[in-house]
Amino acid sequence: MRKKDVVLMATVTSFESLPYPSRSELRQFAELFAPLFSASSEEARRDAVAALSQCKNIPPAVAFFIASQPIAVAAPFLTSSTCLSDDALIAIARTQGEAHARTIVRREALSPTVIDALVGLRYDRNTRRD
Repeated sequence: MRKKDVVLMATVTSFESLPYPSRSELRQFAELFAPLFSASSEEARRDAVAALSQCKNIPPAVAFFIASQPIAVAAPFLTSSTCLSDDALIAIARTQGEAHARTIVRREALSPTVIDALVGLRYDRNTRRD
């Protein structure tokens, strides 16, 4: 296993073990995560995202970063993370495209606001084809 993969997974595991991370711990994780993630292998990225999809306290910037990754990596996070606000889900669906929107639709529960936005995206896509 690559050293950076090990460091990414150790960072994620350490963060996961914090039931109520302090602001300082959230900030530190946010600062460390993106560079480690970017330097890691695809497999380590998928493992990290799968683990973090079960965490309740992820910094919003990290949650948005993860959700914006290619769908092969972001899918488990998009379908199950409770850290994504309605606004974040809508922004992801609008900016990342159809695969992300379809994955968001598979979430267990969606608010009426998100549903309306997703329906609007479908409508917009259909009108552009005409």
